[in-house]
Amino acid sequence: MSWLSLSFAQPFLLWGLIALPVIWWLLRLTPPRPQAETFPPLKILARVVKREETPHKSPWWLTLLRLLLAALVILALTDPVLNPREKAAGDGAALAIVLDNGWAAAPDWDERVATAERLIEDARANAQPVVLALTAEAQNQEVGPFDADAALERLNAAQPRPVPGNRPAAYGRVAGTLEDFPGAAIAVLSDGLAATGDEAAFSALFSGAPGEVLWAEPERLSLLAATDAQNTADAFEVTATRSATDAGPRQAVAYASDDKGRRIAETTITFGAGETKASGAMRLPFELRNDFVSVGIEGQNQAAGLRVLDENSKRRRIGLISQSEADQAQPLLSPLYYIERALSPFADLMQPSSAELTEALPELLEQKPAVIVMADVGTLPAAPRQALIEWVNGGGTLVRFAGPRLAAADNDEDLLPVRLRLGERSLGGALSWTEPQPVAEFPPNGPFSDLAPPRDVTVNRQVLAEPSPDIVERSWANLADGTPLVTGVARGEGQIVLFHVTPEATWSNLPISGSFVEMLRRVMAVSQGVGGGGAGAALPPIEVMDGFGSLGTPPATVLALETGGEAGEGAESTVGPRHPPGYYGNDSLRQAHNLSRFVTDLAPLRQLPGGVTTSLYHASPEQDLKPWLLAAALALALADRLVSVALGAPLDHKKSAPVEAPPEDEVG
Repeated sequence: MSWLSLSFAQPFLLWGLIALPVIWWLLRLTPPRPQAETFPPLKILARVVKREETPHKSPWWLTLLRLLLAALVILALTDPVLNPREKAAGDGAALAIVLDNGWAAAPDWDERVATAERLIEDARANAQPVVLALTAEAQNQEVGPFDADAALERLNAAQPRPVPGNRPAAYGRVAGTLEDFPGAAIAVLSDGLAATGDEAAFSALFSGAPGEVLWAEPERLSLLAATDAQNTADAFEVTATRSATDAGPRQAVAYASDDKGRRIAETTITFGAGETKASGAMRLPFELRNDFVSVGIEGQNQAAGLRVLDENSKRRRIGLISQSEADQAQPLLSPLYYIERALSPFADLMQPSSAELTEALPELLEQKPAVIVMADVGTLPAAPRQALIEWVNGGGTLVRFAGPRLAAADNDEDLLPVRLRLGERSLGGALSWTEPQPVAEFPPNGPFSDLAPPRDVTVNRQVLAEPSPDIVERSWANLADGTPLVTGVARGEGQIVLFHVTPEATWSNLPISGSFVEMLRRVMAVSQGVGGGGAGAALPPIEVMDGFGSLGTPPATVLALETGGEAGEGAESTVGPRHPPGYYGNDSLRQAHNLSRFVTDLAPLRQLPGGVTTSLYHASPEQDLKPWLLAAALALALADRLVSVALGAPLDHKKSAPVEAPPEDEVG
């Protein structure tokens, strides 16, 4: 809610209010009621004697009415104005308006535009040219100078953008233009948020010794940003961030929508006093959570209040199979120990009740997993093998790890990405001429292309791939000697991936490195067709947000997004005018690009440059109160006159007893 403001053009006249007590004292004194007398004149003369009379008092309500009339006249003479509009200096060579139109400007956009329109009308009245710059537009924007009509036309065409503003670029262009207009007035219509480079931007804008500087900002930063969304084991958690100036207790409703725009879940996010971050959890079965395509905060009609989701936000169901019995005494030697630790934070893991493949595979396939991980599984029985092949062709992802059993098994070309040599290769040791091999740079055609190779990982044993014309294309990671470490291939609608080492730290120390977790996450992303575009792949825009957080058709100015970065956020490009938040890709690869992941906090502008006049945005128009006060004073004057005519004198007056007149016959 915006508070009303009041200003006076002649504030010194308010000193007249101190005369009200004197007026009150004078109004208490009234003459006595006129006395009716009859002829003859002698009788009148007989009654003309000196009387002792006392003044009469006016009734309190009539005195109050007259005091109010006097106060209204005094107030009217001061020219009071309700919600006075912002005015720039009228004697400057020009008027420069710098308008923040980034994502944070959306909630009060109408008030911001109305303020700019009033300033432009003032410039028209003063015959000033107008310089108009918007901070979230492209750096090559034209800033003027314009005449008032052209400036209004550009202002009415402007919209809030779903991106952060670039104040240094906009302020710099304005400063360059104002070199031709020394002493120009500047009006900064700010969103109230601090941003990187503010100090340098202010220095550039005010370097030319401007005239009057007007600074307008919102009365309160009530923005909320959905800065994180995690599909955990038992709930979908949404984290919201608010400004430190909004320090009181507060509640907000976070909601999730499906692909048809319907709300299918809600939760309440509660901020305690002084808290700037808070979370809420939507506790639903993961099948329903996987239908979420966006999460947002109710009432926050701006780009940071909505977070779009892609396949990487879905929680996958992953089946784990190993032919080795788990060693309870030595869990670190279990084939599935490190895989479970790596995948459990973002997937639902399932293990069959039996280690027999004829029972284990059908049990897992019945639960429709997205991924099946097989740790050192050799030859498969015919029936489950055929079912597994059909599952892969239907869209499943099979991830296999090497080991003694796989090294000794015959090649199963339908369930391996490459042909393998029989046996295993040993690197290092007394009987080997070779040394343990480090990991080479990841090839650009795989999902690990933007990861840094782990420098502390070495491999001392592996299964080797047979040379083939497509071995390079299928190699996702290699050792320094060029032999494959990870290979992958598409089969039907699914994928087959092979790690040429064991999943425990016997053949290499890869499973105990941080890179192992990242590599498995990328493989899980490939399981849904996300993140497999390779480095440098350009994803065209599908749907992008406008400044109010609504998805729509991308304009022609939006460019394709270069892939890279973390899966699910996977874009090297930051959010900007050429890459607004939204969806990028195609029917098979739909990637989310969110503004909120670049919003770390909502810090307010702490210190303004010296010598500025501050103001707040108001939705209410300016209103001159002088005519209304004079009209009210005139009405009270008429009422006072009518009362005086009707009553003749104040009511309930008191008179002293008259002196008795002499008889008529004694008058001579």
